[in-house]
Amino acid sequence: MVALRYIALAVFAACAHGAEDKAISEIPSLTEQTTRGLHTNTGHIIFQSITEPTPTSSANELSTLESDSEIASSTPSPSPFEQARQSDGECMASGVEDWDRELQIGGVFIILMLSFVGAMLPVMGKYVNWLRNMRRVFVVGKFFGAGVILATSFVHMMGAAIETLGDSCLDGWLGGFDSWPALLAMIALLAMHLMEHTMGRRIARSALSASAESTQSGHGASTPCVDDLPLKETPSRLESHEPSHAHAVYGHMDEHRKRLSTYVLELGIALHSIIVGVTLAVTGGTAFKTLLAAISFHQFFEGMALGTRVAALTFNRRPFLICMLNASIFALTTPLGQVIGIAVRESFAPRAPSSLLAMGVLDALSAGILLYSAVANLLVEEFAAFEFHQASRKMRIVCFAAMYAGCAAMSVIGKWA
Repeated sequence: MVALRYIALAVFAACAHGAEDKAISEIPSLTEQTTRGLHTNTGHIIFQSITEPTPTSSANELSTLESDSEIASSTPSPSPFEQARQSDGECMASGVEDWDRELQIGGVFIILMLSFVGAMLPVMGKYVNWLRNMRRVFVVGKFFGAGVILATSFVHMMGAAIETLGDSCLDGWLGGFDSWPALLAMIALLAMHLMEHTMGRRIARSALSASAESTQSGHGASTPCVDDLPLKETPSRLESHEPSHAHAVYGHMDEHRKRLSTYVLELGIALHSIIVGVTLAVTGGTAFKTLLAAISFHQFFEGMALGTRVAALTFNRRPFLICMLNASIFALTTPLGQVIGIAVRESFAPRAPSSLLAMGVLDALSAGILLYSAVANLLVEEFAAFEFHQASRKMRIVCFAAMYAGCAAMSVIGKWA
């Protein structure tokens, strides 16, 4: 009995020890399952907290969306028709802001005085004794003025034409062609060349015909008329007939040619000066003062270049009066444009298509006229003159430097006006 009792106790202990080992071995698996459950439950809670907003956050988001929709509905985007109407309103706006009547009227007299003084100084230097010693100063001023005119044609007139004709208010008006300013300037240049050539040929024929008539009546010899000879044979035939008389005739023709080129130069300057005057009169604020200073500088030296050319001409009757008349015509052109601008400033719409077309076309034509006048009538003619080649080396260098300085000065001014 005792033995059986010990055997039963041993079996029970062995069974208890095996169950303990099995329980210990199952602890990691239980721990892993518990951890997985925790992770799964935590992830479900986190995902649920993200995807399922709280009632407070849902209400806030809903109110934000409603306010955004109200703002969008209260400020609708303009339709294409309304955008076009707004653009038309900007383009057709008239009047000038910050316009000073007293300053504008004062500017008229400032421009008038400076233009007249600049054009009359070379003329007075021809007739007043104490100014004759300043002849070289006037010559240098003439070449400086030539540079001013050349820079005006490129920097001011052509630049203004490109800006005006490229305005957005002219969209669809020019047929998509962007080179209208250059084309118009070229047309003006060719028209000036054709006009000067035609008038010069008529002057030559008239002078040679008059010479032939005087020769026939005075000497009884027959001098062929220019219409009966090819143009290239006319000089040799006339010089072989009577050299001294032929030189007198060609001197008379050269004087008429200089007079014609001077008048062509004055015409181009006058047209551009009227446009400049209108532009000045419809400008307000601080821009007016800047533009007034630039135009005053430009008009003075431009007048000096023109006055030097006028003073070099010879007139049979009342030469001083004729020279003063030419200077007065030049001096009055810009003030005339200012008066026109002052008269129409209230109804003037600077960005209206009609205004832009008129100003752009006139600026481009003026650029071509001034370019032809500066190159053909000033640079080529003055630098090829006999008097220029007879001058000293120092004087020629000074004249070239003066022309370059005029171009540079007017180009710098183009940054502000």
